[in-house]
Amino acid sequence: MILFYPISDMPKVIRKTYELDEDVFMKLRDFYQLNKDMRHHKAVIYQDGKPVFCLGYVRNRPTNVDPDSPRAQMKLSNFWNYSPEDEGIDYSYVDRYQLVLYESLEEYSYHTARMIRKHNPDTIIAFTDPAARWFFEETDTLLIAESEEALFSGHPELRNLRTLRGRTEIRWDVQGVFMGSVSSIEIMTSMYWLKREFYYGPDNPDKTFYLIKQPVKENGITALVSNVMGIIGMLHAKRPDFIPVVDLGVANDPNQFTGKSGEDVWGMFFKQVSPYSLQEVYNSQHVVLDQNSNLNMNPYLTEFVFSNQRAELVYGPELQYTDEVQAYINEKLSSVFPAEKKRILAVVVRGSDYLAPSVQKYVPHGITVEETLEKTIEYVREKQFDYVFLATEDASYLELFRESELKDRLLYVDQERVDYSREENNNKLLIEIYAQEKKDPVKRTLDYICVLEAVPRCDALLANVTCGVVTYSLGRKQDFEFVDVRKIR
Repeated sequence: MILFYPISDMPKVIRKTYELDEDVFMKLRDFYQLNKDMRHHKAVIYQDGKPVFCLGYVRNRPTNVDPDSPRAQMKLSNFWNYSPEDEGIDYSYVDRYQLVLYESLEEYSYHTARMIRKHNPDTIIAFTDPAARWFFEETDTLLIAESEEALFSGHPELRNLRTLRGRTEIRWDVQGVFMGSVSSIEIMTSMYWLKREFYYGPDNPDKTFYLIKQPVKENGITALVSNVMGIIGMLHAKRPDFIPVVDLGVANDPNQFTGKSGEDVWGMFFKQVSPYSLQEVYNSQHVVLDQNSNLNMNPYLTEFVFSNQRAELVYGPELQYTDEVQAYINEKLSSVFPAEKKRILAVVVRGSDYLAPSVQKYVPHGITVEETLEKTIEYVREKQFDYVFLATEDASYLELFRESELKDRLLYVDQERVDYSREENNNKLLIEIYAQEKKDPVKRTLDYICVLEAVPRCDALLANVTCGVVTYSLGRKQDFEFVDVRKIR
């Protein structure tokens, strides 16, 4: 991203200068793209022979993540190829709002403001940054003020408009997306997520592929599934002519499945989501590369992951395990479920790192494990279930159920579990504990996949909270006798 700096920040040694015009951001963008060694130098912008301000490059990084988290190591992509003449942009996110209010002038706010005005002149654009006057003239639909308070004081009629606020600081902010307060890079991504097209080779001139290629980082298997299937769902709705393909192999991507090898994690467990192989795609003429969806910098994906859209997602024929994984599932579950048909209640009890203070503010909190056990017993009695299949990664939760009156009815997958009652595991993410124990992550994932596939084989579902197992199960099966997923308390 290129930021605006006052002339007081002019460097003592000037290495790059430009004359002020409407394309100066793009000219400097092109310069920084080609000259990486100059990205730490500010450019001085002149008007009528005098220096008036500076522009400088900063790396796109989220500022509100734990410095010890894998997220902190992530650098978001820059937008290197946009133009005021771009067509085929997705304006449906910004079209929800009547007023787009930017806190400051910088590369992304400047360009998206220009494009939104061109697309819909009735949308009101406002900057609470006097620097915007270097590039815009005020009109009835383009307003510039010293502050938001001054803006609304001078234009009280704006208070009742649906407002999208764009900030310069890049933050991973789920609530902000739903409240209309996002980073300018998110506005940019919402408009350009379908525009990063690359030419890899001469094949398939009549087809356009959408390559879902993103780092795995700390994500688990259900997050990967929901992200990939959510993107595919958005493609079906917005660009059904695009052919989705998945490559979750990124070099130097620290994840629980491959370390940093860059191996395609999707291909380790799943078949390709289209009839085309990655080799074919990487030799094709039209390949659109997924843009930053891994960090939810695309507000469409944030809305999907953290709203009912995720729970309501139905997994279609694109989601298929490899033959080897499917064989593992069948063999493992054949020893869990009775051969004869029985009525089975699936019970999902998620605790573990959902209870960690660093995670609690992002996830819903349902009923406790003790309350879930009471409700399970009630359902077994009232609905006459023969068995209870318990899905939990918490060893203490399993013991609680095994010591209850359900012990002779209890079914579960033999898998690696964590005891969160131990003090050394408090406030740690599952991925952190697994990394310390250094056990086989592929075997652990295969067993977890067996749990995922076991729940849809049951007749009904009770869960103490919405979590990955729940969303996966609802995506796989739509004919449970009933679904009781406890809501936020």
